[in-house]
Amino acid sequence: MKPNSIKHTRQNCQGMTLIEVLVAAVVIAIGLMGVAALQVTALQGASNADYRSKAIDYAAALSDRMHANLMAFEDEGEFNGLYDNTYMPAIPVDCAVPPAAICAMDPTMPDASGINDCNPAQMATFDLWKFSCDDGVQSSLPGGQLTVTCLDNDVSDADTCSDLSPMLITITWQLQSDNNATDEVIMTVVPGAP
Repeated sequence: MKPNSIKHTRQNCQGMTLIEVLVAAVVIAIGLMGVAALQVTALQGASNADYRSKAIDYAAALSDRMHANLMAFEDEGEFNGLYDNTYMPAIPVDCAVPPAAICAMDPTMPDASGINDCNPAQMATFDLWKFSCDDGVQSSLPGGQLTVTCLDNDVSDADTCSDLSPMLITITWQLQSDNNATDEVIMTVVPGAP
């Protein structure tokens, strides 16, 4: 009897066949591809969240600069509509060339020797250049664009942007995805009256 039981045991202890090994390899490969796709999607989502955070920071900082330069919004003066770059483009065409007047320091400047006392027009031009070009939207966000639009609340006068008119700061950029979709942040600002 012992020889039969040994033979019976050998038949039950056979290894896996080549087909079983291939099926297991295919199942594992499909699972790993799914994990890789999830990783790519997670990285794209994190990158897009970082871009959105930067865009919100730029819009909020430009809003603060607009509140600090209220003379650029006086209703019947020479400085009316300076931040509204849809009607009066204040951003230089060539971002490599800074505006004539540098109106504020940044952390890379060792001292204030190159800073000018700026009028409201120079300050608005500098602000738009700073947030669009100089380490701003265009260099920090893929395909980044900054526009400021005045929603004139008094269209009966000749001013393009009357006192207390809301300003829309719009920042757009390319999403990190296959279809090259865009995303945007829109902030409404009422700078106030000078």
